[in-house]
Amino acid sequence: MASIKNIVIVALLQVGVIVFGVLAAGIAHKESEINGLIMPSSTTMLYGYGFMGLLVPLAWGAGVVVLQLRANVSDDIRTLMLWLGILVLLSLVIFCLYADISPWLNIPRPLPDSGDDAGGD
Repeated sequence: MASIKNIVIVALLQVGVIVFGVLAAGIAHKESEINGLIMPSSTTMLYGYGFMGLLVPLAWGAGVVVLQLRANVSDDIRTLMLWLGILVLLSLVIFCLYADISPWLNIPRPLPDSGDDAGGD
């Protein structure tokens, strides 16, 4: 089950989730900037440091390929590493969905210095 083909598919899915998550965080950032709203911290982190998330599939894929090419590693360990990659994929999907959907579900709050003060001179 844990073939190189399956490893590559899972790694590409991880990269795709990260890329689409960062792009969606960019859309949320632009909307909050246009409307003067506060962006949630998870979206800010994904927008600012999402490219660092690409190290996750790189590290996982490199580790799994090294284990796959070694002769003295059992098939159970190889299968476990593939399932670990699927678990990482699911956690990336959950985090990206949370970070990208939460700005649209929150009650809009204006930024403190946006000029929308209730009091006046």
